[in-house]
Amino acid sequence: MNAAAAQAPAPDPDAPRGPNVPAVSPQLLGLAVVLGVIGAAAASLFLEGVNAATELVWTTLPTELGFDSPPDWWVLAALLVAALFVFAAWRLPGHTGSGPLTGLHFDFDQRTAPAFLLAAVGTLIFGAVLGPEAPLIALGTGLGALIFARKGGQVQQVAMLLAGGAAIGSIFGNPFITAFLFLEFAAFGALPALTLIPLFVALASGYIVQIGINRFAGFGTHSLAVPGIPKYDQLLGVDIVGGIVVAVIAGVLAIVIRQGAARIVELARRYRAAVLFGGAIITALVAVAARAITGQPVETVLFSGQSGMPLIVEETAAGTVAVLLVAKAIGYSIGLGAGFRGGPIFPAAAIGTAIGVLASLLVGDLSLAPMVVSAMAASIAASLKMPFTSALMAVLITSGAGADVVPLAVIGAVVGLLLRQALDRRDVAEGLEPAQGQVATGPR
Repeated sequence: MNAAAAQAPAPDPDAPRGPNVPAVSPQLLGLAVVLGVIGAAAASLFLEGVNAATELVWTTLPTELGFDSPPDWWVLAALLVAALFVFAAWRLPGHTGSGPLTGLHFDFDQRTAPAFLLAAVGTLIFGAVLGPEAPLIALGTGLGALIFARKGGQVQQVAMLLAGGAAIGSIFGNPFITAFLFLEFAAFGALPALTLIPLFVALASGYIVQIGINRFAGFGTHSLAVPGIPKYDQLLGVDIVGGIVVAVIAGVLAIVIRQGAARIVELARRYRAAVLFGGAIITALVAVAARAITGQPVETVLFSGQSGMPLIVEETAAGTVAVLLVAKAIGYSIGLGAGFRGGPIFPAAAIGTAIGVLASLLVGDLSLAPMVVSAMAASIAASLKMPFTSALMAVLITSGAGADVVPLAVIGAVVGLLLRQALDRRDVAEGLEPAQGQVATGPR
């Protein structure tokens, strides 16, 4: 033994060690701070722009033209414009990349992100049934890749992950929610553990962009909570039984929607443009028909579902909710498979909301809040195979109900995951999803 080794301090027996222990450097943490600010700022501006454009297309312009609500032809024209955006994006490098049926991806670089974002802008503004989370990731990863384009390799990949993580964090309203999502990615092997601490720092610095500091007011936060969810302060046995049943129904429907989308993808491989524009027309017709039958605005069927969920929660007619559920399911399946670009999380949450509300209306002994929580968690878990994040999101979206719904969220998420795993073992959607274990892609 040499003198240097003899003088070295003995290792701490209580110190954590092993390949999964994150190791970070000050330089990496500094990079995380900078990219967190950039990713969150870009995402906030993107969301503000999309929201302003959506308000212009669907409220301001129809009102100025003398319409109380967008007429039927307007809805059809808007969805066709959404398809035109996607069609134009196909001509760009990357051809819009991977679709929402294959999960959340962090591999959009400076070359491929613009095509995806162009398609996503048309999708989100003009009413196709997908959410904003995937476009935010593409925006962040594209910026991270652009900033470190000369570095390339692992440095660029880490920059993409940090900026993309901060960007998606802007839609969830709280960095701990997004951190929980990334912890689940790491737990299932889709993300190396050594990136978790830098990601946590990036999320925190991105959150400062939202809440502000000193004289900077911030861009504002986005709350996931849906208004109108009644308080639930006593867990009942009948609600546990009912929650299991609605979780099975929601999980099965989510899988049916995915399989419908998979069939649409198969068809689109042969008739891409026809499926895209045909999907736009069908989505518009379904939304218009649902409005004519129920009297509810088209937003309960179109878009991600965030704006439509409060309207569904307030509905007291089971027939109306059933019609909206079927219409939303059709629109969501088309959104997943026809070529549109956006995220799959919030439409799945809207589907679960409708199932939970419908169950409480049809069976008077079942409480609204636990049925919605259980169905929502099952729908998201069956769609994304992320049970922990699914349960957390269901609880946060229905936060007005209180903490007693948590067991139902866990039940729903586990049921949804088990149903999805049963489907995956049959390889029904074989060939549609990339291999597991990619660093840049989350669980699918």
